[in-house]
Amino acid sequence: MHNADPESFRKTISKAWLLRSKYINHTVTNAYRLVNSYGDGLPEVTIDIYNKNLLVQYFKSYEKHSKDRICNALNDILAPESITEKIRLKGEDIKTHLVSGKEIPRDFVVTENGIKFNISFLEGGGTGLFLDQRDNRKKIQALANNEEILNCFCYTSSFSIYAKIGGATRTTNIDLSRKAIEWSKKNFLLNQLDVNDHEFIVGDVWDWLRRFQKKGRTFGVIIIDPPSFSTSKTTVFTVEKDIPRLIGAGLNILREDGLLAFSTNIAKINFSKFFQLLSRVKDFTQKTHKLIDVSSQGLDYPTDGVHAMEPYLKFVMLSC
Repeated sequence: MHNADPESFRKTISKAWLLRSKYINHTVTNAYRLVNSYGDGLPEVTIDIYNKNLLVQYFKSYEKHSKDRICNALNDILAPESITEKIRLKGEDIKTHLVSGKEIPRDFVVTENGIKFNISFLEGGGTGLFLDQRDNRKKIQALANNEEILNCFCYTSSFSIYAKIGGATRTTNIDLSRKAIEWSKKNFLLNQLDVNDHEFIVGDVWDWLRRFQKKGRTFGVIIIDPPSFSTSKTTVFTVEKDIPRLIGAGLNILREDGLLAFSTNIAKINFSKFFQLLSRVKDFTQKTHKLIDVSSQGLDYPTDGVHAMEPYLKFVMLSC
């Protein structure tokens, strides 16, 4: 595909667009993945639609003429206001370039399931919204009515906004990044939600989980969606090592019959290994728990079954 002719790129992208057109409700959602690498026949390339702006990400070197053909096909098929590319080669800093349009989009708004979010293409690898969690956010929304929510590693608090719109009484949002917390507040205000009715904490999730347990504070719904690696002043955290301990700490402050949602997107931890890690949760909590739901990324994130044998996103719900 690297040296494919222009028509091959056009056919590949048109096929991907036709597939999304069948199940994305464009009246309420204008942010989703258009091309998911091998799953859509475009190796090591992802293309995301954010309203009228496109983000093309390359995870392997592509020749300039191939990239030009991809962008020409996108302009012909979708006529976007802008196309931005990010070069994300292993071991190198992310490089962001404007391909077409007036400027790299910063601080604009998209809609997902009728909910608004602030987006920026200038924040390294993140844009402010992880599109692969769209269906999982909807699940949380459906289960949040009259519940108090704890959102750990909240990033821009998309799960919390879904929960509040779903009827949650209050959300508590924790992230080590002050910028993420400020972004969270902007998203609440964007959806006409009063930030004074919610709690926003810049801090270490581990520390706050201990504090809540010591105070006897519990939550009806807990969302734990950690980065693959993070370092605070007191903790070096890696998901692979700390998944059981983190879930156990969450269960310790989960209300009886509450719901804990845990998610990780580390591809090297397949579902089999993930469930092996879940079996060790009992070593970190006295509470018994049950697995009530397992899901993954949305329909706009297909895999080809060869280069990716199974979906990378693991999203489970536990109850106690």
